Amino acid sequence: MKKITCNNAFYVKLGRNGVWETSSLESNIIRIGWAQQSLEDINGSNWKKIQRELEHEIADKGAATRDCRALRMLCESTSEDIWITFHGSHLWWAKVTADPAIYKDEISKYRKVEKWHCQDIAGESLLVTYIPGRISKVQGFRGTICKVKEDQELTRLINGEQSPEYIAISRSKNELCSCVEAALRRLHWKDFETLVDLVFRATGWRRVSVLGETMKFSDIELEDPINDELYQVQVKSAASFKDFQQYSQNFQTSKYRKLFFVVHTPDKKLSTTHPSIEDVVQLVLPKRLAEMVVDLGLINWLMNKVR
Repeated sequence: MKKITCNNAFYVKLGRNGVWETSSLESNIIRIGWAQQSLEDINGSNWKKIQRELEHEIADKGAATRDCRALRMLCESTSEDIWITFHGSHLWWAKVTADPAIYKDEISKYRKVEKWHCQDIAGESLLVTYIPGRISKVQGFRGTICKVKEDQELTRLINGEQSPEYIAISRSKNELCSCVEAALRRLHWKDFETLVDLVFRATGWRRVSVLGETMKFSDIELEDPINDELYQVQVKSAASFKDFQQYSQNFQTSKYRKLFFVVHTPDKKLSTTHPSIEDVVQLVLPKRLAEMVVDLGLINWLMNKVR
């Protein structure tokens, strides 16, 4: 999909309590109410008459004016505008077609759009969780249609473009992860084992074994408190591809959900082949471990150990 442009951006609530969301998205239309206004008046831009009708329907004159203005926004919108809504934990966006007419079927009045999308132009899902709050806040709008002030930010989001702040933070984080990766190799094997234990426990798993003792093919045993499944972790300062194969072959799949093989200095074959054994044995190389250390806030602990 080619890069999009935007003159104006609008949010539309597809029916009370989202009753028309599925129908609108599947049919590539924007369903609206305004049941008492005729198609002839709407498509004929008879706004004064529509205003009078709405004032008769709605006691609050200001609300009637806003309602009329909202309908006019949809009718006068062009294919250079972006329309958004929210459904199924996603932001959906579309552009209206060049046909400005409002139509009506057995369900409601509607205007056609080119196609509703819940992904950016690169195919990445637009999950509400990762949508900037300045955009997602429009979900709380009480009316049917409103203008989205953050049209430039919305356009950037749909085009899959990163903000300058995101780029700067990402570069700094990558540099930090590289420094952490180098620091991992300076750890004494016992400190490295402790760090790996801290990483896994910081994710919410419980250690059910004595760290580094009694177990021949595992250094740490963990329990997931949500599903009660058991996991094993083998920690190695240095390891070869042959080491990985040996531990994988001895992993007891009948008792444990997965084995994590963690190493900070793998040999060349191990670091480049990225082996996995039927998704039950996972190799954790220093780059990934460094990212986990940064994400889980263990920087200070590591700095004290490599001071």
